[in-house]
Formats: sequence, C-alpha cells, structure tokens
Amino acid sequence: MDYVVVGRLGESHGHKWNEQGRNVISHIFVYFDETSVISLSFGFIENGKLVISKPYGLSDTYSCSVRIVRLNHETEFVTGMSGEWSYDYITSLTFHTNEKVHEAFCSNSVSEEEVNRREFYSGIHDRCEFGGFFGTCNVSRLLSIGFNTKPVLRGVNTMRREV
Repeated sequence: MDYVVVGRLGESHGHKWNEQGRNVISHIFVYFDETSVISLSFGFIENGKLVISKPYGLSDTYSCSVRIVRLNHETEFVTGMSGEWSYDYITSLTFHTNEKVHEAFCSNSVSEEEVNRREFYSGIHDRCEFGGFFGTCNVSRLLSIGFNTKPVLRGVNTMRREV
C-alpha cells in the first residue's frame, strides 16, 4: 500500500522514526519543558491491548512535564496537525481529529519573528485512511512530526501506481 505524506512540522534532520501503519491511537504522550516539546510517544490499541511506543526525543523524561492527549480510540482519529517551530524547537503542537482539536503544547517564550507556522489537514473521513506518524529526533528532543495517509477507494480491490 502506498502512503502519502500529508505534512510535517519542524526540521527534517536527525534520527528518522516512523510509526507507519499504526492507526488505532488511544493516547499521545507529549513531554515538554518551558520552551519546547522534548519527546513524545503513542499509545496504540493492538489486539485489544494498549501498547506504548518508545519515546521519540529525550528518553529520560522524568524531569519534563507531560500532557496526555486522550483519543476515543473507537471513533476518533487524527485528521490534521498544526504548530510552530523555531530552529530545532517545536514550540507549539496541536492535533486535529474528526471529533475535536487537542492542544498538546504551546510555549510563549519564543519571539514572533523566529517562529515558523504550519497547519495541514488530510481530508480523510475514515480511520483506515490514517497511515501513521513519522518524524525526526535527536537524543535531547523531538525535531519534527508529521503523518501519512493511505488513499482508499471504496469498491476497488487494487490500486496501481504509474511511474
């Protein structure tokens, strides 16, 4: 199945991570300090059980604050994201779903002149179209986050990509 990148917030350098194909999300754990998102991990429902991903960014999050974004995993799925970044710091992060908007983090410590803003929406209408999160990180913080979609055409068994 071909995935389509919807968008990315942040810088693309660093260690690449990918949670492609994991689309039943119940939790998003966002770890942060006073200026930026430090790390995040996801709670997925797999075979009826909660499975927590490894953290992307700083793995020792004991000194960080955490915000837990809870999704209704039976009906709610991510349809978009918005946020801000400055240099290597994600200074604002919001998840948009088919049911509501979840602000995960917002810092006021960066000047407006230094901020890049981005909003992107997938237009998906079904959970099976959400393709999973991806991004980059280093040992001290999350550098970027984005997500993929899987185009689904109802009533068609196969899809072929022309090169």
